[in-house]
Amino acid sequence: MQTIFGRRFCVFQSCSVTTNTLRCENDQQDAPILTGVYLDLEDETSKLGMEINEKKTKYMVTSTYEHRRNAGDLRIGNKTFEAVQSFQYLGNIISNTNNNNKCIKERIMMGSKAYYANRQFFNSSLISRNSKLQIYRTLVHPVVPYGSESWTFSMEEERALAVFERKILGKIYGPVK
Repeated sequence: MQTIFGRRFCVFQSCSVTTNTLRCENDQQDAPILTGVYLDLEDETSKLGMEINEKKTKYMVTSTYEHRRNAGDLRIGNKTFEAVQSFQYLGNIISNTNNNNKCIKERIMMGSKAYYANRQFFNSSLISRNSKLQIYRTLVHPVVPYGSESWTFSMEEERALAVFERKILGKIYGPVK
C-alpha cells in the first residue's frame, strides 16, 4: 500500500515481468495521481531495460460507492489502459467491491474437484478411515484455504466452508448410526 497525496494506492505485479496491474482506491478524480504513479513505474522499469505492455496493463477503481467504480479507460500519453471490474492475482479474485464471495466459492469448487479426483481412495473399503483422513488433510483440505490470508468472512461464507468440510468428512466417516 502506497500513500500519495493522502490517497492509498496498491501496485500489483504478476510473475510475468511485463504484466502490471494498478489498483486505485478512489474515484476518477485521482487520474492525475494514477498517471504520476504510472510514469514513475515506467521510469523505474526502463532503468531495468523493461517495458510496460499496454495490452496487459489494466487498472481498477475500488469504492463502496457504485458511481465511483464505473471508471472508463485511462489514457496516458499515447497509451490507453483498460478499466476492469475484477482480476485474478495469486489465485484470488480481487473485485472493485472488495467482495471475495466469488473467490471463496471458486476455492470450494476446486476443493470438490480435488476430492472427486481422488474419489477412488475415499470410496475404497480397503483403506482405513485414518488413512482416508490423512489423504483428505494432504490432498483436499489445503486446496480450499489457499490464499485465505486476504479473505474477510461473512457468516454465509463461513457456513459455506463448514458445509463443504462436513460434506467431505461425512463421506469419509459414512452415515451416523
